[in-house]
Amino acid sequence: MDDPRYSDEKLMLRAEAFRALTHHLTDHCRAVYEFCSDWVETHDNIDNIEQNFQNYLRSVVERSYAKSS
Repeated sequence: MDDPRYSDEKLMLRAEAFRALTHHLTDHCRAVYEFCSDWVETHDNIDNIEQNFQNYLRSVVERSYAKSS
């Protein structure tokens, strides 16, 4: 496969990111999957992934709140 999103390195990084955020699956399952997919497109490690995920959740909530107002 020639798609760089599915290279061995990106698949390993996606798995590593997912494992790092597994504890959020109960409350934010979809967000974890979406965030991990987005993360591997712009990063090559999981440094600061937890803080960035928290920021991502805040932005999702803010956008949802803005749409409902």
